[in-house]
Amino acid sequence: MAHSKTFVLPTSIISSIDVARLEREVESVRGFLEQAERRKAGERTALPKMSRMLEEIAEENAVNLLHVDQLQKLEDILKTLKVQAPVIHLSFAAEPTSAFLQKLVSWFRKEVHPLTLLQVGLQPSIAAGCIVRTTNKYFDFSLRQYLTGSKQQLIELMEGGK
Repeated sequence: MAHSKTFVLPTSIISSIDVARLEREVESVRGFLEQAERRKAGERTALPKMSRMLEEIAEENAVNLLHVDQLQKLEDILKTLKVQAPVIHLSFAAEPTSAFLQKLVSWFRKEVHPLTLLQVGLQPSIAAGCIVRTTNKYFDFSLRQYLTGSKQQLIELMEGGK
C-alpha cells in the first residue's frame, strides 16, 4: 500500500456487510501467515482461498497479500471504513441486480464521496422507483409518492372523463 496515496474501494464492494466480510477474510489470511512462520520447514500447508473482492481490493491498492504487515494495514483501513464511511440507504420495490448496484455505487463514489457504501432494502409498497436516505436527508422518488402528489390532477382527469 506504500505505492498508493489514496485508498481505492472497488465497485464490487457495495455495503458495510461486504467490508465486514473482507475484514474477517483479511484477519484469517493474516492469522494463517503468522502461523505459517512458526511451522517447521517442509510442513505442507495450503493458503486459504481468497475471494474475488479481496483480490480486487489488494490489486487496486497495491497490497501484497503475502505480507503480514500489509495485511494488518488493510485490516486497519477496513475497520475504520466500516465505522466512518458515508452510508446511503436505498429502498427498492424489488431486489436490484448486482450490476445495477455497482453502477449506483460507482456514481455515488464519483459524485458524493469516494468511500460511499450502500445499504439496500426492499419496500414493495413503493411500487416503482426508490427511496434514498442519508443521515440528514430523505428523498422519495417512488411511484407511490408521485401519484400521491398528483392526486388532485388524477381526480380532475377522472371527473373529466365522465
